[in-house]
Amino acid sequence: RKWVLDGLGTKVAPVEPVIRDFGGMQFRRIATIALGDKPGAGPYNENKINRGAVFFFDAGKPVYELLDPSGKAYVMQALCMGVDASMSEETLPSLGERLSMPTGWSYRVRTLAEELIVDTTQSLATVLQDEFENSYTLPY
Repeated sequence: RKWVLDGLGTKVAPVEPVIRDFGGMQFRRIATIALGDKPGAGPYNENKINRGAVFFFDAGKPVYELLDPSGKAYVMQALCMGVDASMSEETLPSLGERLSMPTGWSYRVRTLAEELIVDTTQSLATVLQDEFENSYTLPY
């Protein structure tokens, strides 16, 4: 994964790290995801994540968004190279041509007129993925 945001704030309160060993590699838990009654529901399905972080997207830069049929825009926070090794920031402007979105969904690239701040320090983050496992978040 590669972040496609411009800044990352810290959690509001220090959290004791939770470290686990998987096959000889140590990993630190940075968020928890409530999968609900449909774990592995697939792409374009919302998940709630307790990450307690602030993401910053700079004015004047492009953002990559998925829009659901009601017009809700999810902004890409991270691209994934695990499904398609050629995925990069250079390929994102044309990603919409490759997505198999549900009926009524669309993909757009837009340049921010002002800074976008996604603050999930006081609430759960709402995120989803596309079929390439790129991750998107609701900015509110």
